[in-house]
Amino acid sequence: MRAFLFAVLSLSLTTAFLSDSFSQEVMRVEGRRIFDPCGEELVMRGVNEMFIWSRDDLAGDRTMPEIALTGANTVRIVWLTDARNANASPENLDRAIQNAIDNKMFPMPELHDATGRLDRVPALVEYWTRPDIVEVLKKHEEYLLLNIANEAGDHNVKADEFKRVYSDAIARIRATGLRCPLVIDASGWGQDIGILHETGPWLLDQDPERNLIFSIHTWWVADDGSRDRIIDGLQRSVDMDLPLIVGEFAPMGVKCREWIDYKTLLAECQRHGIGWLAWSWGQVRNGDCHLMDMTGGDARGRFEGLHGWGKEVAVTDPNSIMNTSVRTWYLENGRCR
Repeated sequence: MRAFLFAVLSLSLTTAFLSDSFSQEVMRVEGRRIFDPCGEELVMRGVNEMFIWSRDDLAGDRTMPEIALTGANTVRIVWLTDARNANASPENLDRAIQNAIDNKMFPMPELHDATGRLDRVPALVEYWTRPDIVEVLKKHEEYLLLNIANEAGDHNVKADEFKRVYSDAIARIRATGLRCPLVIDASGWGQDIGILHETGPWLLDQDPERNLIFSIHTWWVADDGSRDRIIDGLQRSVDMDLPLIVGEFAPMGVKCREWIDYKTLLAECQRHGIGWLAWSWGQVRNGDCHLMDMTGGDARGRFEGLHGWGKEVAVTDPNSIMNTSVRTWYLENGRCR
């Protein structure tokens, strides 16, 4: 009986701790783990889609339900600032985020304007901190994962510069009152996992919310040691207790340069409980390499159009979205148990 009472007391204290820790009604990072507003762990499984370049489905009214058929729990929404695309209005962003939520997926909007250019990050922060955009973000904040900038910085970015740019970005975004996780891509066109290892702990200390996620894009082809880079890079992140996800990957790189060991990536992510988002669904075609499209043919952008590696990653592989994705109770029901 004494052992039973001790167990009950321990469970009560744990529940109270979780309730207190996750009382702010936003997604939350603890160590390397990511939790929803109710304290249930989220291991991201999903895709990227270039909604901003869609001619007739800008907010994903048709595409989001098709992605959701895979069981995905997260979708990365490719977006741009008004400076480059007039479609990037608050109203359209609101619809895209809401469509993800309505289809039981956590939305991760990101801005593509700074790809390869760390010096453009401040301009993207201007967009995120505009009052009309902040209003949209706060409306959906309990579900939101905010990816500040896609792949900002080339292969020459140094740690001090990365720290300076992103510590400023964090401060400016937090000054709006936003508390949701901020997702920071690696430099080196998203590929430099070393800079995340070097700067990640320091940047977490700069965030008053300590609510950052670091994203590596594994465009590591075979002659770059793809398999070893995946295994060693992910293992080091785990050893550091760094909140890391794989924000983009495909079986081939730009100009269809082959190959990337995506099967090892899927297996290692599953082993470590690391989230990933495949690039890309394919409703909008990839200019970098058409083979990156997960869907194609007459059924492009639809579940039935999944083919090749896209079908493996989404459905058939043992570590596919359909076989490993878990939607939290909060995501399914919009409330805690």
